[in-house]
Order: sequence, then C-alpha cells, then structure tokens
Amino acid sequence: MALPKEPRQKMINIMYLVLTAILALNVSSEILNAFKTIDDSFGKSSEGLSKRSAKLIADFDADANSKFPEKVATWKPRAEKVKELSENLYAQIENLKAELKKESGQKTPNGEFKEDDLEATTRLFVNGKEGESKGELLYAAILKYKEDLSKIDSLKKPVSNLPDFLTVPKSNNSNAAQLGLTPAQQWSSVYFHMTPTVAALAMLSKFQNDIRNSQTQLIEYCYSQINSVSLPIPNFGAIANASSTMVMAGDELTITAGLGAYNKDAKPIITIDGAGVPLGPDGQGVYKMTASGSGDFSKHVTITYNDPTTGKQETKSTDVKFKVGVPTGLAVSTDKTRVFYIGAPGGNPVSVSGAAGGAGSIKINVVSGPGSVSPSSTPGVFNVVTTAVGDVVLSVSDGKTTTKVTVPSKKLPDPQYAYVYGTLNENTGIGGVVSADAFKKNQTGISTKLPADFVFKDVTYSVKSFTMQFSGKGFTGTESINITGSLLSGARKLLDRCEPGSTVSITDIVAEDAGKQEHKLKNTIGFYLK
Repeated sequence: MALPKEPRQKMINIMYLVLTAILALNVSSEILNAFKTIDDSFGKSSEGLSKRSAKLIADFDADANSKFPEKVATWKPRAEKVKELSENLYAQIENLKAELKKESGQKTPNGEFKEDDLEATTRLFVNGKEGESKGELLYAAILKYKEDLSKIDSLKKPVSNLPDFLTVPKSNNSNAAQLGLTPAQQWSSVYFHMTPTVAALAMLSKFQNDIRNSQTQLIEYCYSQINSVSLPIPNFGAIANASSTMVMAGDELTITAGLGAYNKDAKPIITIDGAGVPLGPDGQGVYKMTASGSGDFSKHVTITYNDPTTGKQETKSTDVKFKVGVPTGLAVSTDKTRVFYIGAPGGNPVSVSGAAGGAGSIKINVVSGPGSVSPSSTPGVFNVVTTAVGDVVLSVSDGKTTTKVTVPSKKLPDPQYAYVYGTLNENTGIGGVVSADAFKKNQTGISTKLPADFVFKDVTYSVKSFTMQFSGKGFTGTESINITGSLLSGARKLLDRCEPGSTVSITDIVAEDAGKQEHKLKNTIGFYLK
C-alpha cells in the first residue's frame, strides 16, 4: 500500500504504527508480580544454601572430626576454594542486577525502576560487539566457573555431575543456530532478548541459586570424605522446579523433583498430579509435558521417602506453578489439569480470556472428539464433559478472532487402593488380624480410596466385582467365589464356615467411576481370623 502524499496523514499513520507497537509490547502487572514472587523465592533458597555451606565448612573443625586431622587439612581447603569461586561469580551476577536496574531508570540505590522495560535488558545483555555483551560475558564467566571447579584436586568427577545451567531451553520458536549465532549469543538471546527487566532479574537470581546449589553439593562432597560417618542430613523438604516459569503454547516444559540434596538413598517415590515419575541415577524425578492452552497452571508434587534418621516413612509435597502464554488473541486455559477426565464431577472447567467483546461475546464448541461443552455460572468459564478416551478439539471465538485448542480426554486415575469398610474399620488397604465372629457377623463391603493428590477431590468409585478366597481352618484347600457388587454378604455360606485359624483374601477388585470407566486394582486385602 502506497503512503499518503499529505505530510499530516503520513504523520498520523506513523504515530498509529508506533502506538500499535507499544501496545503489543505491554506486559501485564500480573505477570510482573509473578516474576517478583519467583525472584524472592530464589533469593530465600540461595540464602538457605549459603547458610548450609557456611555451617559445613565450620563443621570441619568440629570435635567429631578431631581424629582425622590429615583429612581435614586436605579437604577443608578444597571446600573453601569452592566457596571462594562461588562467591566471586555470585557477586558478579549481583553487580549485573544492579547495572540492569540502572539501565531501566533507577536513579538511587533501592530506588524505583521501570520493571516492564523490554529494551534495557536487550541493550545490556544482547546488543554490542561480538563477545562484549553482558550476556556473552556472563556465559563465559559461568563456563570458567565450572572449569575452575574441575581443576580443584579430586573434584573433577563431582563437578561433572552438577546440573548444566548453560543449556538453552528447547522451544518451537525459530532456531537461533540457523541465524549464525554463537552458543553464547544464542544463550543470551533466549534468556534476555526483549525480556522485561523484572523477568531478567528473576533469571539472574535463578543462576545465582544454581551457583549456591553447586557450591553446597561440592562442599558436602568434601565434608563426606573426612570419615565414614554419613554426612548429616538437613530437614527433608520437597524440591520441584519447572524448566521455565512462563512458556508459549507448544513449548516443552520439564519439571524436576527431588528430596533435599536429591538423596536417592532415601528411596523416594515421586508423583506429579497422581502420576508416578521414574527416578534418575541421582535420585531426581524428571517429568516432561507439552504446554497447551494458556493461563496459570500448577502441578502438585508428592514425595514419599524413608527418613534415615528415624527409619520411618515420611511424605512431603509442594506445588510447581507456571504460566502458559499465547502470542496474541484469545487465551484458553484448562483450569485444573492439562487433560479432560471422563466423568469428572461437574465437568472439566475451561477459562477463556482476552475476548475483544468481553466474556459475553465468547462462543465455544467441540469441533471433534468425544465431548460436549456448556457455559457455567461464571462469565468466561465453561464445562467440558467427555465420554471416551481421545483428543477433544475446541473452537473458541469472540466474533473477531477464532482459535482452536486440542486437549486429550482420558480415564480418571485408578483408585489408590481398596479397603473393607464397616465396623471392622480395616481401611488401610492391607487387612490384618480380626476376630472370626466379628468377620462373620458384620455385613461389610468394599470401597476405594482416591489418590491423595488428585485435583478432583469429590470423585467416587463403585466396586463392581471382586474375588474372595478362603483357606486354613474350616476349609479343605482353597475355596474361591466371584462376587458381583461391593458387599461381602455375597459369600455368606463361606463366611459362615470361617473360624479361628481361617484365612480370607480379597483380590481381582474391579471398580467403576462416574464415567462408567472400569479400574482394576492391584492390591490384595488379607485377613487372618483369630
């Protein structure tokens, strides 16, 4: 299209283009606040790790280690060198944070600055001659930090096991390598190009936290070499981190979860939203998913482990929160999970925001897949009900913009276990030793226990069938009966023959959820009658 000849109209057109660009670069206050919260969390974590490192170095000279003066003389200087290198790089990043604030308009220490400035970070960390931008210099400093740690005597192998925080996150966006960028430039561009100042500060705090974590792991290793006594274990806590706190739809998101210093000897069992996560050789559980929809999301992480100090089984849990964004247009968010569950109570909630005409202009329907959608009482929120396993494609429109979102539909999770309810109160899913008279007389049945960390708390399952086996006193060999329903009374004739010394086991339990989906339980409930 040709530009208008009239100078005044040319100026109006140019001003319109500038205004459009400014609006496109606007960053919402909600996102800025989220990054400030993340930055604060990294700061507190780094402070705790620093105190842990300082205590360990002080403990080299504790009375308990006085019997090993030669080992203390060997390993304490190595730990102190680790601390020195880590403190130097930590301070260098702290100076970068101060420079960035000044670049964003801060006039006095602790003064205000433009938190949503998208240009300041780019100028400081990305632009400039090759090898001279702050981003490339930081990349080189981190690289040298790990090289210097490797040169410390006997620490090359432990350093090689440290996490690599120079890896560029995987994205479906254009591949920077194809544009001829060096690894340092690519790393700088991914983290700092057109990044709001407050987000860049959070990322720098993340790198500082990586340094503190590496520092603590290596000092712990040095301390553990003094004698054969196990390294003192701090209070256990669940640690879970997302590879990014904000991703675009279609990007890969990785959640890493572990216990404290990722202690695999504690034999942790990790679940994320009720799904089991396999452990790596270092005791970490890594969970990967593909981001879909948009909005705020949360993953609930539960870790069950054996506490070596008490011998007891303990459970810790935490939530990993992240945002999924879309470049422009309508934002569609599955509010509770990244999937739709068949038979979810009240349906699966879906939120739609960003409509040009407000919530009242939103129209949503199922284009394909086993589902249906209806509006809820809350504007912009809809309920999706699915009836089978498969992908559900939603079409969302506000009259001006139309977007499609694909969400998988799946069965509700299997119950955690089944148990016998009633006056016997054997609700552990295992069984136990009970009175023969009580077992024969009580008309008890079987119910199921929902996974503790499942997001839908009011899901119910009904037991459709199970098998009972009777043996021991009162029986010749093993006698079995298949029962339809949930009541033990279906085996009344065999129950009446029970006496002290009889054994009863319940297996092959099949439950059905509200969506008429069957679930076969793995646990066996066993009773010894006395």
